[in-house]
Amino acid sequence: MDKVLLDGYGLCGRLNAAIRTHRSAVRFAHAHKLDEQRVRDTAAGKSVHTDVANALGLFKVWRYPLLSDPSVLATPKQIQEKLNTFIRSCGTQSAAAHKIGISKQHLSNIQNTARGFGETCLRHLGYGKPVARYVPMDA
Repeated sequence: MDKVLLDGYGLCGRLNAAIRTHRSAVRFAHAHKLDEQRVRDTAAGKSVHTDVANALGLFKVWRYPLLSDPSVLATPKQIQEKLNTFIRSCGTQSAAAHKIGISKQHLSNIQNTARGFGETCLRHLGYGKPVARYVPMDA
């Protein structure tokens, strides 16, 4: 699935092609029942609006770049698996939390998806801040 990941530039390229097909941003917006300004903002790369991405048949996913090679992007599931492996290697959740520099409760919340990974945890596992990518809905 990662072969079809689009960054913001790829999304803008698809949007601009769709706008040309409709002959204007206004017509594209009306055809998809979207706010015209959101279409213009997305086309200009100012901000990507979910409804505009969805109109293009795309949805947003989060990926985590490997610190040693930012071109390698991990899925949240891969991060969770690496975290679980790290916890097992430490012996206990308390020991793992101590090594990362967070509380045991905080680590428990991360494992139970009640809380996001957080920059400290990601950095300790070798990953950077999450980046948005866009995937075709049919992929």
